[in-house]
Amino acid sequence: MPSKGRTAKTRLAILIGLSVGGALFAIWSGVNLTQQQDRLDVQPTNTVAPNDAAQNVSSENLDSLLDEKPRPWLLAQSLPLKGPSGHIGERFALGIDTVLRDLNNRGGIAGRPVKIWRIDDGYEPENTLRNSRLFAAEPEVLALFGFFGTPTSKAALPIAKKAGLTLVAPLTGASSLRANGQIGVLHFRASYAEEARRIVDHLVNDGFVRIAVAYQDDAYGKDVLASTLEALKTHNLSAVSTAALPRNSTETTQAADTLVKSKPDALIVISLSKTMASLVNNLHRNNSRPQLMTISPTGTKALFRDLPQAAAFGVGVTQVVPFPWDARHPDVASYQRLLRQQQQDVEVEVDFDFYSLEGFMAAQWLVQAMETVAPEITRDRLMNELKRTTPELHRSIDLIFLGSDPWEP
Repeated sequence: MPSKGRTAKTRLAILIGLSVGGALFAIWSGVNLTQQQDRLDVQPTNTVAPNDAAQNVSSENLDSLLDEKPRPWLLAQSLPLKGPSGHIGERFALGIDTVLRDLNNRGGIAGRPVKIWRIDDGYEPENTLRNSRLFAAEPEVLALFGFFGTPTSKAALPIAKKAGLTLVAPLTGASSLRANGQIGVLHFRASYAEEARRIVDHLVNDGFVRIAVAYQDDAYGKDVLASTLEALKTHNLSAVSTAALPRNSTETTQAADTLVKSKPDALIVISLSKTMASLVNNLHRNNSRPQLMTISPTGTKALFRDLPQAAAFGVGVTQVVPFPWDARHPDVASYQRLLRQQQQDVEVEVDFDFYSLEGFMAAQWLVQAMETVAPEITRDRLMNELKRTTPELHRSIDLIFLGSDPWEP
C-alpha cells in the first residue's frame, strides 16, 4: 500500500473533484428538495466529541489530514451526518471516534495516528457514489470503513472493488451483500435475515398469525422483506399484506390504507424512525393498532422520540450488539469508561446507545487488526488479518420492547 509518492497532479485532481462534486451536489440538492415536498427536515447535529481540535480524529478535508505530522494511517467513511438519518450516522461515528481518540492519545500505531476521511452522504446512494469515487482516487486510503445502509453500500461496492479497496463493517445486514463468494466487503454485524427470523418466531410463538410487512422501497427494504417472507414460510404463513414506504419521507398515507384493509394483528416495519412514526400515526387514525415490530437500524431512541408516547409502548426492536448499559460485558465496560472519560469536559450528559456501541466494537476489531500487522500496514495485509479475525456473525439476536417511559437505565 503506497504511503509516498503522491503527486501534485493527483492532489489537484482530487481538489477539483471535490469542488465540482460539491457544486453539482448543491445544484442536485436544491432541485431534489424542490421536487419532493414530503422530504423530512434537516436535523441539527450534536456535539459528540471534546472541543479540543487536537482530539479530532476525522475530517472532510483530505489535505488537512495528509498535511498532519506524523502522517496518519487513513480510513475513509461515507455516512449520513445530517438530515433524517443524521442521528444514526452521528451516533455510529461517536463510537468509532471514541476508540480512535483513545488509540491516538496513546501514540497511535507505529507512531502514527489513525484518522478518518469522513464525508456526509445523507443516506442517498448518489452521494455515496460521489464520495466513493473520491476515496478510490486516493492511494493512501487503507479501507472504506463503517459505511451506512444497504442501497449506499451496494452503490459503493463496484467502485471499491475496482480500486482494490474493501468495505469494512458497513452498517447493513443485507443478504445481497452476504452471498457465498462475495468479495470486497467484510461484515461485523449479524444479518437482517437473522433479525427477521427472531421477530417472526417471537410473533408466531405469541399467537400472531395475521402478519403484515411495511418496507422501505429501496434495496434495504426489499432485502429485509424477502428475508421476512422466507421466515414466515418456515411457519407455513404468508404476509396478509405488504406496503412500500418511501425512503427519507413521511408520506405514508397510501401504505397505511393498504395495511388497514388487511386487518393485521401484527406489523413488521422495515424503515427508519420518522417514516415508521408517520405510518403508525396514520394507522391509529384508522383505528388499526397491530403489534409493532422492527429491526435494529430503525433505532430505539429515535423511535421512542418520534412516536407518540402511547404508541411507543410495546414496540419490539431486535438488536445485534450487547445491551449498552450492561457493564458486566467487557466490551460494554470499555465503551462506557472511555465515553465518560472523553466527554467529561463536554457540557452534555454522557449518553449510551446501541449505534455508538456498534461503532465502538467495529472500530476495536479494525484497530486490533492494524496493530497486529504493524508497522507494515497495507491494504492486503490488513484485509487478510480482518478475514482471519472476523467476529462470529451468528451471534444471538436480542429483542427489546419499548415502554411508556424512556426504557434505558
